[in-house]
Amino acid sequence: MFLHIGDNISIFKKEIVAILDKRTVEESVDTKAYIEKLIKNDCLKNPSDKDINTYIITCTKNIDRKNTFEYSLYTSSISSNALSKRKILDI
Repeated sequence: MFLHIGDNISIFKKEIVAILDKRTVEESVDTKAYIEKLIKNDCLKNPSDKDINTYIITCTKNIDRKNTFEYSLYTSSISSNALSKRKILDI
């Protein structure tokens, strides 16, 4: 199952950790610092100059001896409210 977040990008529903409104991120010092840390650590998967309304954080488990987790950050011009109401595509 996938969620389409715009710009021809779809992500696995089961990997989504958070869908955050840009305004909410800007109002929280801790959340803003976390988003900036993800960007600094090259976790941003779709850098864009478009108007950002939403941040989507995903997590995948790496299958190795250490069972590490990899976090990714996506941006979307679609509102967090609209994304949460979108139907999930079955493929």
